[in-house]
Amino acid sequence: MSKKKFEIEKFDESNNFVLWSIKMRALLITQGLAKALDDEDELHIIMKASERVELMEKAKSIILLNLNDEVLIEVVEEKDPTALWVKL
Repeated sequence: MSKKKFEIEKFDESNNFVLWSIKMRALLITQGLAKALDDEDELHIIMKASERVELMEKAKSIILLNLNDEVLIEVVEEKDPTALWVKL
């Protein structure tokens, strides 16, 4: 089975954040990374630390790669995908 590549328009603050966030969450789901935006306490229960770190890093990377440079520079210091999501 081959993996499909999904692309969405990068968020640049001029496009609709609600629509972008719906597409972004769908992209994270297709990658198996949507749990990174869930309650972190729950992740501590259901995942090993190493799995959690990998999940969070991948999810954060996917989000960062779908931001334009101006937005990226404003949020790049956020440590985890949840904080990044909230800041957006």
